[in-house]
Amino acid sequence: MRLTATVPATSANLGPGFDCFGLALDLCNEVTIDTEAEPGVSWEGEGADELPTDGSDHVHRGIRAALEHQRRIHPNAEVPPFALHGVNRIPLERGLGSSSAALVAGVALASRLLGAAGWDDDDPATAVAYAGELEGHLDNAAPAAYGGLTVTADGHVRRFDVAPSIRPVVLVPDVERVSTADARRALPDAVPLRDAVFNVGHGALVVQALVGGDPDLLRVALHDRLHQSVRLALVPAVAAVFEELSRGVPVCVSGSGPSLLAFEGDGWPVPDPGDGWRMVRIGVRAAGVQVIPS
Repeated sequence: MRLTATVPATSANLGPGFDCFGLALDLCNEVTIDTEAEPGVSWEGEGADELPTDGSDHVHRGIRAALEHQRRIHPNAEVPPFALHGVNRIPLERGLGSSSAALVAGVALASRLLGAAGWDDDDPATAVAYAGELEGHLDNAAPAAYGGLTVTADGHVRRFDVAPSIRPVVLVPDVERVSTADARRALPDAVPLRDAVFNVGHGALVVQALVGGDPDLLRVALHDRLHQSVRLALVPAVAAVFEELSRGVPVCVSGSGPSLLAFEGDGWPVPDPGDGWRMVRIGVRAAGVQVIPS
């Protein structure tokens, strides 16, 4: 059996929606497994020379998580040996959900293999649950599994279609990286009540702007008081670009950074930050992870 999983990049938080909001982007990794080929692991594309080939990567972690959960119900469940090849388009450690994409792809592939053997649990909710369990939060796993805009709370996921008038632009620094662990360690343990209230109100505006197709509202809605200033302090060069962009266009830190997510409107394109940055105009991806025979 030969299966390919296509899974999108994601941008979490979206300003005030810390650990709750996520947006699927039309930039996808592809992971192929072949149970008839000689077992092994190979990569191409983003980070190909950095990723492990010993089965310790996030795709394999997702596969093992799905198998372990199935064995609680079906002790004899098994995934056959396989060759794995990944085509990576999502930059690593740039705040675009590369690890969640890999975990979700692994869970989805394992679920399809297990389904072929009679142990079927091939559902986006499965991928979200298992990937979220491994990462500790659902903000990236949910849009990777469901597509569109997702809001998560206490393990619940709600998906929304994003209006066609919403035009994201991803700005990826070539050099700066921030691991999720480092970005979380920098956050304070407590925040003032007024800042929490500020984020609740602005989070509601983000959903309205994205679903209702009002990019101009995002100028206000994306403001945050919980995490962005702390994370930008870790990468001063990115902070300078963020400040410059925020004077003219809606912009937020993508996930834990250092990539930025901006939005264009009629008459106000996102300017190119210049050398040292990749600028990608990209659509919102309506579909989450998809597995097809190949």
